[in-house]
Amino acid sequence: MTTRKHKYTPRSLEAAVDRYFASIRRTTAATERVETGPRTFEERPILSDTGEPILCREYVVAPTVWGLCEALGITPEQWKRLCDREEHPEMQDAVQRAAGLMREWREQAMLTRKDVRGLIYHLQNHLGGLDELAAGAAPLSLSEKGRLLEDAEDEEGD
Repeated sequence: MTTRKHKYTPRSLEAAVDRYFASIRRTTAATERVETGPRTFEERPILSDTGEPILCREYVVAPTVWGLCEALGITPEQWKRLCDREEHPEMQDAVQRAAGLMREWREQAMLTRKDVRGLIYHLQNHLGGLDELAAGAAPLSLSEKGRLLEDAEDEEGD
């Protein structure tokens, strides 16, 4: 990875973080198949209770700290320093935005994927606190997935 010395302001860092996430995801309208006649169907937008189309954020590429650093032109060590609240309190809005978007992706993946072993591996090895789960464990129930997410969020907050 090539790095360049980059002096980010709080605003420019937040804009760069947003560009990274926008570059790996897309937003689409949720649709459902509706019968429009005998043996004919049409995809129509699903509307929320407020009458607005429901939008889905889909990550085509999983967000990673390494990918974020590559996009920002910095090393993971430089990102870690930017995350330090004492060293860079002015950068915390951007740092928290990035952490929140990565957390959102993990939560969606945990709740929607059938096979979450890779995600469990990541949580065990990078966030800790999940030693009781084996990589080859049986599929998790929804409540178990929720507990894992809560444990991971607790670890990130420490």
